[in-house]
Amino acid sequence: MSVKIKVCYAIKEVESFIARHRNSKFILYLAHKDKEDWEKSTSRVYMNQISPQLIYLPVNIEKDDLESLRQIYKISQNNEQIIATNQTQPHKSNAVMKELFRNLTNIPVNIDAIIENQKGELSPYDLNGPAFVDWFVDEVDVLTDKFIILIGVGGAGEPIARQIVLNKPSQLLLVDLVDKRYLAKELHSNDTVVRYSRELPSSSMIDKTSLVVINAAGKEGVENDSVVSALLASNKNKQHVFVDLRPQLLLPIAEQAKKFGWKAYTGYGMNAINNYAFLCKALKIVGIKPPLFASFRKLVASAS
Repeated sequence: MSVKIKVCYAIKEVESFIARHRNSKFILYLAHKDKEDWEKSTSRVYMNQISPQLIYLPVNIEKDDLESLRQIYKISQNNEQIIATNQTQPHKSNAVMKELFRNLTNIPVNIDAIIENQKGELSPYDLNGPAFVDWFVDEVDVLTDKFIILIGVGGAGEPIARQIVLNKPSQLLLVDLVDKRYLAKELHSNDTVVRYSRELPSSSMIDKTSLVVINAAGKEGVENDSVVSALLASNKNKQHVFVDLRPQLLLPIAEQAKKFGWKAYTGYGMNAINNYAFLCKALKIVGIKPPLFASFRKLVASAS
């Protein structure tokens, strides 16, 4: 299936769509986006090119609509056609999901995916953080001893921060308008100085020999890149690393970073690793064989 599946805007639409496709397995994709951002959604395309037996169904649920989330999870528990749920902001680690899994041991601090296990039970996963670190270390550079600035510490940013500190950078600066001092305090250690700020630091405060800037603020469609652009411009021609986590192959801010002499990347590589890991876990018990990663990555690229 190479066309974009229609977005469902109500629970009854979800139930009706699934009922019309009795021979298919489903992965639900929960998000809250406007029409423009749904059109930009790359996973709507490539996740529906895996198998004729699999449908990746986008579902729009407004922020804090806890009742709709309860209904979706109940349907997922009771319908064998639904094998997994992928969710992005604002629904990652939501209150209903934490309530659903409150009796489990070793529940992830951050949850972005729910996948059915071999017993038919729903299991929570944190895939964003490991996917980012795996991609960065494999394709970009080590994180150890780096000065890292993480802009946007929300649904994707927080689990990424938790994984980054395991690699022992020298410093990690969390930049967010929402107060993240609690997280900075939690992650601070003898190996890594972790600080929080509402604003980006001045150039004089940055260790210019080992700078990595990760923009997670724009992953869900934030388009104002002016502040990030100013940081890039003030640190020209140092071969620093810049990553913008939006999944498109080409982003104006990443191209601008390259012109300023940065090694710049988009979130396409992380996105491919993240969704491939999710897909393999989801398909493991239903008899649908996932493509090889190289083939899957080409699908992601063609949709990005």
